[in-house]
Parts: sequence; structure tokens; C-alpha cells
Amino acid sequence: MAFATIADIKEYEPDILNYGIQNFDDALSKAQEDVERYLRVNWWPSQQIGRFDITVVGTFLEMEPDKLTESQFTRAAVYCALGYYIYPRLSKFEPEMDVFQMKYDYYKKMYAEEIDMVIRDGVEYDLDSNGTITDAERTPQYFLRLKR
Repeated sequence: MAFATIADIKEYEPDILNYGIQNFDDALSKAQEDVERYLRVNWWPSQQIGRFDITVVGTFLEMEPDKLTESQFTRAAVYCALGYYIYPRLSKFEPEMDVFQMKYDYYKKMYAEEIDMVIRDGVEYDLDSNGTITDAERTPQYFLRLKR
């Protein structure tokens, strides 16, 4: 299932279809891949270290994106799609910033903030695949402590 749809993008940018591009499926799928990659790099290792004893370090599992709660990442996927894929496609990249350059800079910053806040709040990951998220499956892994 997709983290975001064109309807989600239209919530943030109602006029997005007026610029001549009607299909954003590729941008949304790339944004979802980016969100998943970010989670694999920045959240999943600390999730695994929190679950396993140091004596079994070599037995890390791969993150399964189907076990994530899609609605938790909708805003991040929308911001990522707008900032990295949609507005750069519309920009002219001239020395004088156009409105699209300003918007993709804004959405890139918003994406970074949003994905960080989701991780700090606690990623919902259905580890036992029972269809429900327990408190233990949503515990934040980041407590503003120095990680080494």
C-alpha cells in the first residue's frame, strides 16, 4: 500500500494539477522508497539493538515495509514527493529563484522535520504481524541521548 496519494498531495497543494503534470505516481513511489530507506538507515538499527542482546549482534533482521503503519508516514511522503520530485520538475533552475524553487526548499525542510518527529514519537511497526500495534511496538527509540 502507498504511504500517500495524489489526494494527499492536493491537501497541501490544491493547485498542483494546474501546472501541466497530471500523474504523480512515480514521484509518490520514489518518495515512499526514500522514506523506507531513511527508516532502514536511521531507525531500524536502533530498533534491532533495543530488541536483541549484544551476544547476537549478527542476527539482525531486514525491515519489512508492510509491517509499518502507512498513515504514520503520509505527511512525510507528501513532503518528500513535493520537495524532491514534483517541484524540481516544475522549476526552471535560474539564478533568480522562482516560486517552485522556494517551494521545494520549503518542503525539503518540512520532510526532514517530519520524518525526525515520527521517529522521535515512535515508529509503529507490527513486529509480530498480528495486525495490531502494541505499546512495545511503538516505543520511541530516541531519547535525546548521545548515541555511540
